[in-house]
Amino acid sequence: MKSPLVRFGRLICVTSLLALAAPAVAAAPDKPAATGPRLTDAQFFSMLDLERADLAAVSNAVAKSDWAAAKHAFAEHLRDRKTPAWTFDPHSVGKDPKRRVAGAEKALRHTFNSIGIEWTFGDAIDWAFNPTTQPGSKWPANHEWTWQLSRHAMWVDLGRAFYATGDEKYAAEFVAELKSWVRECPVPSKADNKPFSRWRTIEAGIRAGSVWPEVYHLFLSAKSFDDEALILMVKSEVEHALYLMRFHTTGNWLAMESNGLYHVGALFPEFTSARSWRETAVGRLYAEFDVQVYPDGAQIELAPGYHGVTVQNFLGPVNLVPLTGFEVPKDYTAKMEKMFDYFLFSMQPTRRTPALNDSGAGGVERWMETAAKLFPQREDFRWVATEGKQGRAPAQTSYQFPYAGQFILRSGWARDALWLCMDGGPFGYGHQHEDKLGVTLTAFGQPLLVEGGVYTYDASDWRRYVLSSRAHNVVLVDGLDQNRRKEPRETYVVKTPLAHVWESHAEFDHAAAVYDEGWGPKAERRVKQTRHVFFVKPDLFVIADELEPRDDQPHTYEALFHLDAAEARADGLQVVTQNKGPNLTIQAFGAEGVSIVKGQKEPVVQGWLPDSASGYGGIRPIPTAVYRKTASGKTVMLYALCPSAAVAACPVKELRLVDATLKVTFADGTEKSLRFQTAADK
Repeated sequence: MKSPLVRFGRLICVTSLLALAAPAVAAAPDKPAATGPRLTDAQFFSMLDLERADLAAVSNAVAKSDWAAAKHAFAEHLRDRKTPAWTFDPHSVGKDPKRRVAGAEKALRHTFNSIGIEWTFGDAIDWAFNPTTQPGSKWPANHEWTWQLSRHAMWVDLGRAFYATGDEKYAAEFVAELKSWVRECPVPSKADNKPFSRWRTIEAGIRAGSVWPEVYHLFLSAKSFDDEALILMVKSEVEHALYLMRFHTTGNWLAMESNGLYHVGALFPEFTSARSWRETAVGRLYAEFDVQVYPDGAQIELAPGYHGVTVQNFLGPVNLVPLTGFEVPKDYTAKMEKMFDYFLFSMQPTRRTPALNDSGAGGVERWMETAAKLFPQREDFRWVATEGKQGRAPAQTSYQFPYAGQFILRSGWARDALWLCMDGGPFGYGHQHEDKLGVTLTAFGQPLLVEGGVYTYDASDWRRYVLSSRAHNVVLVDGLDQNRRKEPRETYVVKTPLAHVWESHAEFDHAAAVYDEGWGPKAERRVKQTRHVFFVKPDLFVIADELEPRDDQPHTYEALFHLDAAEARADGLQVVTQNKGPNLTIQAFGAEGVSIVKGQKEPVVQGWLPDSASGYGGIRPIPTAVYRKTASGKTVMLYALCPSAAVAACPVKELRLVDATLKVTFADGTEKSLRFQTAADK
């Protein structure tokens, strides 16, 4: 027989917990912080399934409204239970007493690092603070600082230090910071994704889905993590679940939100709503396979880094199966296979992803290790995961992703193979750059032709540069960038592949795509560009740009090539990098001239590459070849790209496009005539 309090409490849980009185919006940084948490002890314990035999002591205490006893009983239950399990034994503490975690030592002093910017607070932590928005800040405004501070990386550092050493000072500091955060950052009653928020839905998902579960288990046996603190953290976990049940977004954010919701339901099955939390989360994730993932396996944001974020969060429920016993739908994992195909067939020979849109070049090995375990029948996954010791190399080399519009021309699967990527697809759901038809090239283990990649999400000129066409290997028309942002948003994601050409033969591979979405602030459709890329086997890449104006006026074309080199020199229309190791030679045909720009700020920013190795906001100058031509009528410009393992060389004497045929004349007098498909042929 349930007590009247329990029955009444469960009615509250179902109907109105999300509307309990509290400030609706996170406090602005210049106003006093509101207090929390929202859930009272009575409300919290009413949400437990007190008919469970293992919660008998909790039930008895709740019946007497003895909240201290209820907290102690539930805390002891959580400390002693065998399932759900975690990835390590929470009670195996102090096995590495000499270990030091630098971030933990800093956290003891309230020195925190968010997005690469370090800041030291006094005794009190202002969780709504942002050093980049302060008057006279040396950093451009970046709201990510406040948002990501509440991802609580410092608690992971404190937890690892405590788990290794058993030193209670780390646990005591964590508990103090936990109490501060819960008190100063109450859950809002409306979705709060604004600047200075501590409850952006993405942070709520990240905390609940990765950071807090790890921290919780790292400190579970700490004396400082006493009944009051432990229950406070679990209360906030429940508040996370209630918040994420009610508020969610789309894209990779939804994957993170749903993974967080699932973790609360899977790791705390004692709550009557836990099953609903799990099922809602898995239902959202399952549906997103058909929303976020193209049939070719690419995530619709078309940024490989965020493809990985989405995969990681799709995997959340799968990873918890052996720890919790809760299963996922039978075909859930199978739906992910194509996403791992994307990692495999797009990766550079260096085993790194392409740096497309807001994405750097990330390692692929761990994804292939996961893929090999999930799909043991895939010999190619296992081959990459084991560095060729097991399995078989993929049968295909060059590969197209028709929906993503990404085309990979590859000589082989060895780490010193040649690799070129052209991005000819849609704008993407998010994290977009103005870079359609951009190309990148890696050979002999080194990136040689590079693009903007990702720069921190601030309000700087560097961020604007990286988003612009000027940071990419594309063509500018009359000094103007591409401007796909002017297109209707419904065009950013496609239901069928955009017009393109793809063919792969023994002698050559060929891809072609079109840019016709407009140039400059007004997105004027002055010129239509068709870019062809060829891999003339075994070691030559060719780019052919067909430029068709809509008027009879002359237009100026600037083809950009960003070179990952210390220096480069120009000799006529030939540009050669000056590296000690692998080099790239570019020989143009049809251009009027070329200049090399490096580290330029005026009149426009040009010749730079983001460099995360140099810390927050890192960027370094690189030589950028700018080929120019002014012409009216249809114009064709061709480029031979010749990578070399050491001393630069280019054996091409002439390139021509004649009646859908690429004619290559080599310095030794030999010729190749390659008949290729056009859009009309396809």
